[in-house]
Amino acid sequence: MVLQSAPQRAIVWGYSDSFDTLTILTVNNQLYRTRSSSLPTNSLGESIWSVTLDPQPAGGPFQVKVTQSLPNGTLVSITLDDVLFGDVWVCSGQSNMAFSVFNMYNATEEIANAGKYPKVRLFAAARNTSDMPLEELNFIALSWSVASNESVGNPHASAVCWLYGRMIHEGLGGRPIGLVHSSWGGTVIEFWSSPQVLKGCNITQ
Repeated sequence: MVLQSAPQRAIVWGYSDSFDTLTILTVNNQLYRTRSSSLPTNSLGESIWSVTLDPQPAGGPFQVKVTQSLPNGTLVSITLDDVLFGDVWVCSGQSNMAFSVFNMYNATEEIANAGKYPKVRLFAAARNTSDMPLEELNFIALSWSVASNESVGNPHASAVCWLYGRMIHEGLGGRPIGLVHSSWGGTVIEFWSSPQVLKGCNITQ
């Protein structure tokens, strides 16, 4: 995984089964405390907590640890390892962006060399629709992965996104790069817009 580095401030968030629960987050030896919302925010009756991190310099890897106390006093922890801070790019669009690495010219060589760029990480959202805005994705096509033969050769790894990210990574002296791919060929902009935006544009269908 890659989180956005300074001067921006990355946001880490999650769910809690209990309301007004204290959540402790540890990143790069820094401790953050926050409380979840006092009202349920999804269909499962969960509440949301979030922490805005201090600006972090590019680098890593770091460990992100989240600890919550349950009503019975039990502590529950989730740990994310090998987290980098760098630049995060969202690659979205239609078929040109969806075109995969393994279909591109010279794909065999590009995929074979992918392991040379371990500080480039890839993520891809699955093609799935919803009639209402969601807090998070319903499905994931490619979970956060280190650049490798397998991840870059995945059908959901965008060629434009990968080549762009790899060249920026090289041009910036090995700066960590996170690539988030979400595209769907032939889709119109209305499908990517929230109900509030469509209403503001007088689009009713």
